[in-house]
Amino acid sequence: MHKNILRVQPDFDLEILGISSGLPDFQLAWHINLEMNLHLKRVEDHQICFKNDTFLKTSLFLHKTENLSVALIRNRVNESVNFAFVVPEAKNIDYFLVIEDDTGDLEILNVKNTLSKIKNVILIQKMDVQQLKSIDNLIID
Repeated sequence: MHKNILRVQPDFDLEILGISSGLPDFQLAWHINLEMNLHLKRVEDHQICFKNDTFLKTSLFLHKTENLSVALIRNRVNESVNFAFVVPEAKNIDYFLVIEDDTGDLEILNVKNTLSKIKNVILIQKMDVQQLKSIDNLIID
């Protein structure tokens, strides 16, 4: 008997920047707030549930208005002795800046250039949303 397999490729309407930096999360959020005139605030930790009933919690800073949502999510989580990653295929990235902009006013290249001015930010790269296997782990409810 022939089986049909339905593969759905969700369409995410967001931009993601990967940031490598040795700064602690609260310091990076503070610098982003200064450079981009945002109000990222620490909210309840972002929790990811896996199929084998395990959880992963990571820090989350959020700026939300009617038409704009910006989230700073830490990728590397210290789980006892080992490190776990929110997005395992991007182990060289320390933080993700997830931007949902309904107005289109926020140009991603301008954001990238602005963030590159922050001291101790080593790398900023635009992530290809379609290529990230663990993109669901970056979705904020």
